[in-house]
Amino acid sequence: MVSSGTIAIVGPANAGKSVLFNGLTGDYSLVANYPQTTVMPLKKIVYFGTSEVCLVDTPGIGALSVYSEHEQSTVKVLLEEGVHGILFCGDAFNLKRSLVLLSQILELALPTVVCFNRADMAASNGIVIQIPQLSELLKLPVIEAAAEHGIGFEHVKRSLVDCLAGDIVRSTVPIRYSGVIEEAMQALVDFFPVELRPSRGLCLLFLQGDSFAEHWFDTHLVEEVAAGARQVASNLRQQLTPRRLLLSIFQSREGWADRLAEKTVRQATVVIPSWLQKASWMTRHPVLGWPIFLAILWLTFKAVNFGSLEMSGWMDATFFAPMLSALGEAISNPFVKEFLIGPFGVLNMGMVNALETVVPILLAFFFMLHLLEDIGYLPNLSVLANRSLLPLGLSGKAVLPLLLGSGCNTTATLSSRILATRKERLMVSFLAALGIPCSVQLGVLFAILATMPFSAMLIVLGTVITTTILSSLLMNRLLSDGTKTNEFIMEIPMFQWPHPVQIVKKTLFRIKWFLEEAIPLFLLAAVAMFTIDKIGLLTMIKSSMHSVVTIFLGMPDKVTEVFILVLARREVGAIYFKNMTTDGLLTYNQIVTGLVVITLFIPCISNTIAMAREFGVRWAVASNLAIITIAVLVGGLVHALLSLSYY
Repeated sequence: MVSSGTIAIVGPANAGKSVLFNGLTGDYSLVANYPQTTVMPLKKIVYFGTSEVCLVDTPGIGALSVYSEHEQSTVKVLLEEGVHGILFCGDAFNLKRSLVLLSQILELALPTVVCFNRADMAASNGIVIQIPQLSELLKLPVIEAAAEHGIGFEHVKRSLVDCLAGDIVRSTVPIRYSGVIEEAMQALVDFFPVELRPSRGLCLLFLQGDSFAEHWFDTHLVEEVAAGARQVASNLRQQLTPRRLLLSIFQSREGWADRLAEKTVRQATVVIPSWLQKASWMTRHPVLGWPIFLAILWLTFKAVNFGSLEMSGWMDATFFAPMLSALGEAISNPFVKEFLIGPFGVLNMGMVNALETVVPILLAFFFMLHLLEDIGYLPNLSVLANRSLLPLGLSGKAVLPLLLGSGCNTTATLSSRILATRKERLMVSFLAALGIPCSVQLGVLFAILATMPFSAMLIVLGTVITTTILSSLLMNRLLSDGTKTNEFIMEIPMFQWPHPVQIVKKTLFRIKWFLEEAIPLFLLAAVAMFTIDKIGLLTMIKSSMHSVVTIFLGMPDKVTEVFILVLARREVGAIYFKNMTTDGLLTYNQIVTGLVVITLFIPCISNTIAMAREFGVRWAVASNLAIITIAVLVGGLVHALLSLSYY
């Protein structure tokens, strides 16, 4: 190999880093038209000619001095993992914000390639960046790109090869800070020999108390000298409070970004707002936004129901019914026949359930979800819901992890890293596990409710939402630490025309994920149920839970099988419950009660493991016990109230 090394893709949230990563690696990580899609670094080895490059896709950041956990993972990559260069992915549509962050990246004195993505969006809004002039001022290669349209990749690849070959200089930003800050930085570098002196960026992070920078200084200086460096930082903080220090540094960087933008950007004097901009405004309007949300919810119900029914019927008639019938006739051994195609058969309950019932639902549900993502609706929904979340002790920024929980509760737990306080992270993780069904479960929920009277949807969704709100209020009081909920600051991307190829690609990616992860669990669940049925354990469990299931919840004993399956994997139990409703084994009251309990029930094993890893085993166990208790109590209340109705 001529050259090799690690390149980190760094930039602000929602600038298109993951699109660049996908295009450069030929791999696929999820992309969406909202911030914080990437919550942890992703690595991939690629070859550009004779150069071996380890590309790292990092979560978006607003600054190097950060507080949320997902942003800290990006800083860790830059400061502790020995990257050889940086591909800075800025946002051409929000140039000033990108330049402020770029100034901090350049102060790390690493070889850097600058790419301003979303140039098409900027141009449509009358923003034209004079790339040659900007490149000359930065003394770095600057690339204009529209990654979603495949524009700019070849230029980026060539520049990365030059970067690893040493043909790109380590540009530094000529920003002068206030006198006391400059003096403190000079005092820090004087502790080192010339060849080992830290970058200005690292010094500034150390002065601001960044833990990664402090660790770097501690490992590169002997204890006595490190103590002197800490004293320099302490003296500076006595002259400037942390807030004033941060403000002074930001103002210097902002001034530099303003001057650079004035020299290199032309703005059209007349830009006519598009109807997409008006539609975006309407979806987050405090009055108009809610009817639009309900209309979108109704359309999603209909799309999931129609699409899944049509596809399931076709798959059953064409493939699975003939296959199971032929197997039934060909297999003479009763035990083998029951194991394969009996009530708990690995083919009947496992494989066919997953492929015939779940896949059609997921195709329809994910298509609608990714369509809304691609348009840019979800961040506008976050703004709409922000006012409702504040009284619950959550900032509007918590909306995105909760929304991501509709794809996978584990994702919600991991995405809670974007929140600044542990209290908010704990609340979001618990509420997502309690009241946010995962994608498969939500799709099944939609499919069942779409076949029932409108009242069923109102009762189920109303109960789940009310339970989640009351739980949030209680947790806000129990976990209160006296700190104020953080301000809600989030970039709202403009509505855009959806990209059909991207929507199909993301939908198929999700289906691939389901086939790889969930089908083995469906098969395992079928084997487990077959085994406990054969050894008589299922009968014992039904007997022990009889009073709770049949009397308190008003359900038939067979629903116990659903709850057992839900304990292992939510979607497996949800599908089994759907089959019971399709076969006419449940009444209206029982379906509604069952949907409430299943929706609120214990999180799946993968989410429990994620909760234990993020917050500790005690929290994971306590959360699960609390969620089971809430689900059963609320289900019993719903059953009691429905028993008084006409159904």
